[in-house]
Amino acid sequence: MDNNKFVAADLISVVKACAHSRCAGSLLSTSKAIEELRIMSGDFVTPDEEMAEAISEAAIALGCTVVFDERAGADTLNMTPRLIGGPRPT
Repeated sequence: MDNNKFVAADLISVVKACAHSRCAGSLLSTSKAIEELRIMSGDFVTPDEEMAEAISEAAIALGCTVVFDERAGADTLNMTPRLIGGPRPT
């Protein structure tokens, strides 16, 4: 694949905007990042697989873990923090 198809600054911006930071590092959902890159670049023709590959290369270079979760619609990962253990303190 030719990653020169995408502007490096766009790829980096997408990774930084879509990565979820956790204590163990950053996690990037490709479904959300693909949607963001499509909007940012105006490219609605390139297949998801090509976009995911370009995004994942940028994300890995920036130290992110990548989850390939392309599905219809973005935000398929539920990244809301959860309390582990007993009831919440009041």
